[in-house]
Amino acid sequence: MVDFTQALGAGTLVGLVYALLGLSIVIIYRASEAFNFAIGEFLVIGSFLFYIFFFDLRIPLLVALPLGLLAAGLVGALVERFAIKPLLGRSPLSMTIITLGLGFFLRGCVQLIFGSHSYSFFLELPDITQEFGDLLFLSDPIWAGILSLSTFGLILFLLFRTRWGLAIRATSENQAKAMAFGIDARFILLIVWAISSACIAVAGIMISNFGALSSMSSIVGLRAIPVVLIGGMDSIVGALVGGIIVGVCESLAGAYIEPMGLVGFKEVAPYLLLLIVLLIRPYGLFGQIRIERV
Repeated sequence: MVDFTQALGAGTLVGLVYALLGLSIVIIYRASEAFNFAIGEFLVIGSFLFYIFFFDLRIPLLVALPLGLLAAGLVGALVERFAIKPLLGRSPLSMTIITLGLGFFLRGCVQLIFGSHSYSFFLELPDITQEFGDLLFLSDPIWAGILSLSTFGLILFLLFRTRWGLAIRATSENQAKAMAFGIDARFILLIVWAISSACIAVAGIMISNFGALSSMSSIVGLRAIPVVLIGGMDSIVGALVGGIIVGVCESLAGAYIEPMGLVGFKEVAPYLLLLIVLLIRPYGLFGQIRIERV
């Protein structure tokens, strides 16, 4: 029972980071019905931008973090302006395909600038390790969960308690109607990409804080796929629930199945769970069922 509780708690903390990645996918999908397959590359770029401010320039953390997120948001805005905006009015599938090529392009840029070796990455945050009898939760995963959940809450506040959020939600519901009411849907889409990139950067920084950062860290971005498909492509709540489910599934697989000799099974477990969920609920746990008339 102790091992189960330990795996459950550790999986939940990591799952909150995955939930933030899922949220970054969901808000773009709701605004444009496009899936951002370049999320892993955005994760690496955002993390490296923060690395430059904090480790290279030695700017204090409380200043370097907002600067890094601002820079990551600017990258997202530039990508939207030059790669996504020209496709407005076309099929969302076109935007999705573009993100695939964009991922390869950004990955090449990262490897060209930063190389392929790993960078040591430790934020040295205050130690908040928690011990409850035989249970032990280390400081870094706790910080990752706290900061990810805080960012998730901040985005929810932005979306549901501000005028900008109202404009974003209106554009997500119907771009044509939003523009009819005087909302600049094109500018809103740029803002959405910037916010998404900043969210991805937070997740990337927390993941890198577990030890190292490299161009191969982009593989973690693939965790967003089972998160959003399990939770629902258009559901913000689904992103949170899906992230926790994926994190717990991964943790339980590592605790109970890998010791049986199936090394690496925890990397596959979320995708097997994804297949099971999609067989039962093709639109995800919280996804909106769409009926199209032909």
